[in-house]
Formats: sequence, C-alpha cells, structure tokens
Amino acid sequence: MCDAKEEIKLTLKALARNNFDSLNVETMEEAKDALIGMIPPAASIGIGDSTTLKQIDIVNDLIRDGFEVVNPFIPELMRDIRQNPVTLRKFMDVAKVALRTDVFLTGCNAVTKDGKIVSIDYTGNRVVGTIFGVPKAILVVGRNKIVNDIDEAIYRIKNVIAPAHAKQRRRNTPCAKTGKCTDCNSRDRICNVTVTLEKKPSYTDISIIIINQDLGLSWDLSWDRERINKIKFYYQTAPAFL
Repeated sequence: MCDAKEEIKLTLKALARNNFDSLNVETMEEAKDALIGMIPPAASIGIGDSTTLKQIDIVNDLIRDGFEVVNPFIPELMRDIRQNPVTLRKFMDVAKVALRTDVFLTGCNAVTKDGKIVSIDYTGNRVVGTIFGVPKAILVVGRNKIVNDIDEAIYRIKNVIAPAHAKQRRRNTPCAKTGKCTDCNSRDRICNVTVTLEKKPSYTDISIIIINQDLGLSWDLSWDRERINKIKFYYQTAPAFL
C-alpha cells in the first residue's frame, strides 16, 4: 500500500496519460498561488460550487486582485433559492454568465488512480463548466478525493458524500436519514447528473491541482474515525463565498 505522496504521484501520471494538465502541491496556500499563476491577466472567472475553493479562500483573493469574478453561489442568491422563484431566476442568470467566462474554477467528487475525473451534480452547472464552452477549467481537489476506479468513485459519492452533504444541507432525502443511496425520486435529490471525464474534452483545457491535504467532502469508510471527523469538521466549517 503506497503512502499519500506516492498515490498522488501515480495519479498525476495517469491524468497526464489522459491529456489532463495536473500538478501536486502540499498546502492550501501553495494551491492558491498555483491557481492564480494559471489565470491570464484580465481574465473573467466563473465559479462552480466547491467546498475546496471555499477552504482555500481563493475567490476573495481574486476579487481583491481586480479580476472579474462571476459567482452564483453568494449568500444573497443562495439563501432562499428553493422557495423564491425570483431568487432562483437571478441565480440561473448569474450561473449562465459564469459559463461564458475565460476561466472556470471548481472541484470534483473523485479522481481515479487511472486518471479519470468523476462528478455528480444537483443542477449540472458545475460539470458543464468542465466540458464545453469555457476555454480553461481549473479543478482543485484534496488527496482524499483519490479513489481506485470509477466503480469506487460512484459508490463513495452516492453512499458517503451525497448522504453527508444532503444531511448538512437539510435535504429531505432518504440518504440524509439512512446514510445510504436508494436511488430515490425525491425532489431534494442532489445526485441528478453524473459525469465522468475519461479524457480531456477536445476544446477545453483542464488543469487539476491535487493538494496533499484532506479537503472537501470525501472519505473511505475504512479510514480511522479521527481522520473522517476532521474532514467532516472542516467541511462543515468552511467559510461561505462572499
């Protein structure tokens, strides 16, 4: 069994074979510096919802540096989006603009050791930004998102990540109550869109920054309880986008 650094190294090589640009950094600060270095001057930047982006606090730095940032996930758009049609319309308008920017920033749910990127979405805007339309997409992920293969990725997302996320967001889904996927038909279901990037899309440059820290929401059920609890805590206390 390889350690985290070796696992990341092998994953980077697999991503390269699939034509993804990728690199490894040790800390969130290094990730922030690397990400900023990838963004051309005067580029417009779209944001896809990502706890990891919140944790590294990159969006506030980009705004401070004078970049045009299009972020539909700010509190005034998200507060009552599911109850207020006016707010929902505003969110959708901003989300569509975010998909017409120069650079799209987001995360993903899993990166496989054979170099594939797996994401499951509620609305689909996050994955759209990594497929077509935006010239450059940058994904930031923690080491805990690395899995063996697509089957493990789907299982972990549906039976670990989605239930925890649904519970945190107070969604009325079976998985939020039981902790397991039942392939439900709930209106609150958050796993509506499943996308696997097996190779780099033809007309979208994609860079993946893998951070040698546990970030975002993902863990293997075999990991020790202390590590899992730390991931949950840092996910639950991640700062909101401003």
